[in-house]
This record gives sequence, C-alpha cells and structure tokens, in this order.
Amino acid sequence: MSAVEELSIVLQHDIDEQYQYQPGEIIRGKIIIKLSRPTALRSINVKAYGEGNASWKDDSDDGEMYQAKEVYVDAVKAVLDTTNTEPLSLDYGVHEFLFDYLLPEAIPSSYIGKYGNVTYTMKVTVSGVKSGDTSISSEPFLVLRRSPLPSKSLQPLSLQTTKRMWASCTFGKLYINVSLDKQGGVPGEDIFLKAEIKNHSRRTVTAMQASLIMDSLFKAQNHETQFRQIVSKKRDEFDIGYMEGRRWTYVRLPLPPYIPETKLECCEFIDLDYSFQFRVELSGGDEIKMEAPFWVGAQPHGFEVPKDEKTGLNINRQWTVRGTKGIDLLDHQDSEKPMDYNDGWGVEIVPELRPDSAVITNPLFQQNIAQDLKIIPEESMENTRL
Repeated sequence: MSAVEELSIVLQHDIDEQYQYQPGEIIRGKIIIKLSRPTALRSINVKAYGEGNASWKDDSDDGEMYQAKEVYVDAVKAVLDTTNTEPLSLDYGVHEFLFDYLLPEAIPSSYIGKYGNVTYTMKVTVSGVKSGDTSISSEPFLVLRRSPLPSKSLQPLSLQTTKRMWASCTFGKLYINVSLDKQGGVPGEDIFLKAEIKNHSRRTVTAMQASLIMDSLFKAQNHETQFRQIVSKKRDEFDIGYMEGRRWTYVRLPLPPYIPETKLECCEFIDLDYSFQFRVELSGGDEIKMEAPFWVGAQPHGFEVPKDEKTGLNINRQWTVRGTKGIDLLDHQDSEKPMDYNDGWGVEIVPELRPDSAVITNPLFQQNIAQDLKIIPEESMENTRL
C-alpha cells in the first residue's frame, strides 16, 4: 500500500471559480502530499499540458472517422530530483511544494464543443523509493485569450420586421422591434435588450425568445462539420392575441463566463462565430426569426495581463486581490535573483500563495467597468393594448 494517502494540486486562483488564465500569465500553485507513514521520495515532477482535439464520424454508410489534434503546452519540471543524491526522507503528515509556470503567448482559449475541445491541465507525479509509492494527480485550469472587442461591437443593434399573416379568412400584420445596447460583450456580463410585438393579425403569438448562439466549425483531414448551439437565452411564453402586444424593457441576456472569444484564435481546426437571435413563435407551429452577428471578446480595450505579472518582477494587486487585508505578497524586485522563465518554469523564487480568505477578482468578469456608469432599471415584461 502506497504511503501517499492524498495527493493534490492547488492553484493560486482556485478560490475564484470564474478565474481564467490569459496567455503569458504566470500560474502559481502548490503540490500537497499527505503521507500515512514516514517514507522516502525519489522525485516529484509537475507537468503543464494543453491540447486541442476534433473528432467526428461521417454520416455516410462507411462512417469514416475524421480527427485532428494540436498540442499547445507540454512542459515538465522536476520539483524534486534525487537521481544523484539520497532520496528525500519525509515524516508522516502533510507536506507542500511550491511551483509556478509561465504560460506561452500563442495558445487558444479553453473550449468544450460537440466535436472538439481545447483543454489544459497541471499533472503531478510523486515517486517513492518503493515501486508501490508512485501517485499521480491532476488539476484542470481554464485559459481565455485577451481578444479586444472591435469598436463596432459597442454600438447599439436594432432589428425590425413586419410580417403579413393569414388567419380566419383575413390578412393581418405582425410588427416586431428588437434592440440591444451593444453588439458584443465580455464573458460573464449582461447584455440589455428591448423588444416589442404588436399583433394586428388573427394569429396568436405563443412565445418570444432572445438567444445568443454559438456556431462551431470543425476541420480535420480536409473535411468540415458544423454544430450550432444556444449558449444563453431569455424566453417568454405568453399568448398575444389580436390587437394585443407584448413589451420587454431592459431585459438581461447573460453571457456565460466560460465561452471563448469569437474565432478561437491560435486553434487551426476549430472556428467560432456568435449571433444574436430573436424568435417569435406562432400558433400552428410557425415561427419568425431575426439574426445578427454578435462579438464575444476577452475584455474591452485596456484590460490585459499586467506587464509585471508576465515578467515575474512583482505582483499587481489590482489584478489579483481586492478588499483583502494582511496578505503577504512577495515583491521580486527586492529579491537577490529575479526569476528566470526561459523554460517556462520559475524555480528560483516562488511567492507564498494567498490564504483561503483572499478574494480573487479577474477584470474579465468585472461588471460596470465603463467610466460613465449608468443605473439600469429593473427588467420588465408586460402586455400592451393596441
């Protein structure tokens, strides 16, 4: 029976469930080993690994499988190596080993789709003197590229249509007007929309729905396949009869915090596009759809990984900690030897991890970051008489 009772990796930002690392950011963490008895360890290796995969089967009778794969991160560091020395003897109980790793710049955002994915993990392997004293543990982490939104995405979006409907031996018109406060957004924020339906026809409107749709294109072995999915929606089921209406005011459409940016940069075989869709459902099973392109970016212009957090010279408190007192952060400028990240791994100086009481915040998910903050009224959905 292995002497390693428990083995885990704790990353610096694990206390913030929404945290996503950016390319070029430093991942700091610790390896926690709980021993059931005194033992000797030969090595502790930690591995950062990131890969993308795509796979699907052709719809033809042959059912040929198409596959593609890319490796974005594959780096191993020996936290402990006693090949040329005596094994490290440890008493029973809990032991911690610190590490950090500088993510490469040219890596894509994390993504999970029907026919493909991009995933990242930290893996630790602990080997003891005895053959049975080998344990492995891994911890996934998320990556989100800093892809600034285009200026057009900050402009309002307006969609209108008028449909001539036939019902009860007569024609009538259905008027639909929809507007968004902007045409793009940051994962984790809310998009505000207004909508109004005026029914001058004898057909009954049974529901209206606003959706954010992700279109994924997968490529492998000179073949392509697509998949469309709704990643966020707001649905309103209410019968709207002749000469009646329905109005939405400041209705929130939330953007999920874990969706990648438009296009999924740095991934050669997966391409992403987003669109806003407004759908009106009618009695009899008919429906009316309006769509427009929508941009998803990692953050507005100006929100980036702090320069010092990339170089390892010091830590930017505004990036990592807010509203927490008494946190001991190591300033690398006061150290005798700066950290060297030539191979990705920082081994000379590793700062203490923040305590569990620390509140970690990521600018990617901060709400109301505009300087001209506006108070948004509560959303409402109400009937109107024409």
